[in-house]
Amino acid sequence: MDRILNQFSFILGGVVIFGFAVALIARRGFTLGRGILLGVLALLLVAAWVVLHPAGTKNTSAEQVRSQIGSGKPVLLEFLSPY
Repeated sequence: MDRILNQFSFILGGVVIFGFAVALIARRGFTLGRGILLGVLALLLVAAWVVLHPAGTKNTSAEQVRSQIGSGKPVLLEFLSPY
């Protein structure tokens, strides 16, 4: 369960936020302006996911890294986990 929450916490949080917004709008009455507001909120959540989701190259082999190290220049290696 911890792994699911760790990997999908943004999606779950976005669903909760969007659901809360839908509940508020349903309670006060649906209008065109509020519908547009929901659409903008959905687009912002999707855009935030695209920008913030963990991504990286998983195809980098040890040989590719070794070939880039050296040549008399300092090299910074970063080891990142996608989650």
